[in-house]
Amino acid sequence: MSTKPVVFVWSGDLHLEFPDRPNYQTAMWMVDEINELIKPDFVQFPGDNVQHARENEWELFKNVTSKLKMPFHALVGDHDAHHDPGCHSYQARLGATYNAFTVGGYRFICLNTNQYKPVGLSEEQVIWFRYEVEAARARDERVIVFQHHYPFKVCEYFDGPGLEEWREVMQTRPITALFSGHTHYGQMANDGRNVYVTTRSVGDPEGGPAGYAIVHLDDEDMAVTHRSREDLGPIALITHPRRVILATKPAHIVTGPTECHARGWSAAPVTSAQARIDEGAWGDMRETDEMMWSFLIPGDMLAKGEHTLEVRLTDENKDEGTDHITFMCDLSGRFTAYPMVEPVVKGTNYC
Repeated sequence: MSTKPVVFVWSGDLHLEFPDRPNYQTAMWMVDEINELIKPDFVQFPGDNVQHARENEWELFKNVTSKLKMPFHALVGDHDAHHDPGCHSYQARLGATYNAFTVGGYRFICLNTNQYKPVGLSEEQVIWFRYEVEAARARDERVIVFQHHYPFKVCEYFDGPGLEEWREVMQTRPITALFSGHTHYGQMANDGRNVYVTTRSVGDPEGGPAGYAIVHLDDEDMAVTHRSREDLGPIALITHPRRVILATKPAHIVTGPTECHARGWSAAPVTSAQARIDEGAWGDMRETDEMMWSFLIPGDMLAKGEHTLEVRLTDENKDEGTDHITFMCDLSGRFTAYPMVEPVVKGTNYC
């Protein structure tokens, strides 16, 4: 299967209500940085774009999206359907409440999990979802699912009409990943078959400052990092190997000598790119392309099990950007994913 590398931004839930609120100001900062620094293939909003689906809130959302210099898509969140269960105001501005599109060999399927309260999908949408996944497989496309509700949100029960059928599709078809919003906190999950990613909200974030996620997809590689409004300097992203929490099969682990691949984004020139394994000595990375580097991983010399990998980029102002992952190594090539979440979250103020 051959795919083109794809980079997209996954925003946190905006919850836009008034222009003097920090979330609106953060959203406008985010758009400026995405336009000038990240320049992704597209931007995806995870729902809860507005707080009450009022006219003035939708105008704020339009202010945000009209500044983007690349395509954007937006899901329906429960707040977007607030006092408007038919999502009429959403549809008048953004179109159909579920749809799909293709970029670089990936089929992105956008679901509407708000067709029933508190969560659910209609029979019609479930049939469409199954068809979209099967059609993508027939075209040899990888499938990414976007939906507002996160299946593992603490203090909520992910159950409702259509969700048994949703599970049947998710657990019996090859799904590369599912991205969601709704939680206010950020988390990655692996259920032993699929991986799930949710990003900290822009409105009322929990677990740290508001920001956005950058996602890199390239064949068997998938990498995610979070950029907050408080972060300064370069952005570093390890694109190979996969984090162990995002690994679901042997192709996602280190089985011998290989290379670490990393990419970066920086407003100022990067003067140094270094990496290290298991907190060892830092070594210089080799530049392979503009804002891309590689570093030898001596997989045949590493013990079986988990190892850490760090990358740091330094710009001419001495500001640093870092990425840190844990990866799995096994020379036999055997690997079975097991359920895990990162970080563990046991409570939330929003449920």
